[in-house]
Amino acid sequence: MSDVQESDCEDIHCPPGRDYNTFMQETAGIRQLYEAGVPFFTKEQLQDLSRQLKQAETSDKPEILIKGLEGTEETFEVKTGVTRAGSEPGTEWVLKAPAIEYRTFGFLTSYRAYQMDGFSDLSLRVLHYMELRDEVTKELLPRFRYVVDSVDIITNSFTSCIQAWEASESYAQLQKTVESRENFPLITKIVALALGSMQPRSLDNWDHRSEYQHALALTLRDIVGKRQGETSGNVQCYVQDPAYTEVDKSILKTYDITILEDPDAFVEIDGSTIVLTFAPDVPVRQIVADIARPAMMIWNTCEEERWVHNGREQFILETRNSSQCMHT
Repeated sequence: MSDVQESDCEDIHCPPGRDYNTFMQETAGIRQLYEAGVPFFTKEQLQDLSRQLKQAETSDKPEILIKGLEGTEETFEVKTGVTRAGSEPGTEWVLKAPAIEYRTFGFLTSYRAYQMDGFSDLSLRVLHYMELRDEVTKELLPRFRYVVDSVDIITNSFTSCIQAWEASESYAQLQKTVESRENFPLITKIVALALGSMQPRSLDNWDHRSEYQHALALTLRDIVGKRQGETSGNVQCYVQDPAYTEVDKSILKTYDITILEDPDAFVEIDGSTIVLTFAPDVPVRQIVADIARPAMMIWNTCEEERWVHNGREQFILETRNSSQCMHT
């Protein structure tokens, strides 16, 4: 589940194909919108998509209508539960609930993407992730299953990670920074995006990063709350990741963390929000830059960061996940 952000700085080094002039002509409008500062993502757009996704859950003929940046419209049919022939004998792919694909300026003006899919002015699309399972028993194949499904085991592991984090030098530095900073902005909410599932798919590779990231969100809420005093009200904590399992949701709810479905967490972001995200598989920073000016953002260093154009960031993230997906 990885979103590769292509950018022009890479494309101009590629040998132009025979349709390169056509590509430049068709994407000229997108470039003009970008240069004019037109947002590629808006809260109104995300709210409308959220509404349609919720309606599709109970509709007899679920469809999602998305409008493009230059006025085109495209309808996506929701096919949750539909199966396809498997990639191995005796298996089948099953389509999961619909997910959102966020398409940045860099992607929409990528010559490589154009050669693969043709021109599109849609900054949002709908896709289905797929899981491979046994055709008869319907049991997921090992690489698509979580190896630990016990709430107690995950809870104990998460508790240990919280304790280890609170005993770390990084935690002490964070606490000192928040407590000593002058003119600290009023914070009413923390929004954490794409922190991942705390359930491991392999015990050998259980690195607990997701647990530590959630521990950061929890302790940051407490530190900020104390910094502001009781009169400031409670700091709400929201998280969003389509990867959350029922085990994740059960544990997070016990910590008074509100779990939101994509794209609702983006809509929550405003000037009194701290945004957390680490190696996200969606272009979080570009989306946030278009829809809000949060009080603070905390993220990791992006890999292969390439350039900043007119103050709007363009970067490439390496694909590290081989999970399958299919556009509807």
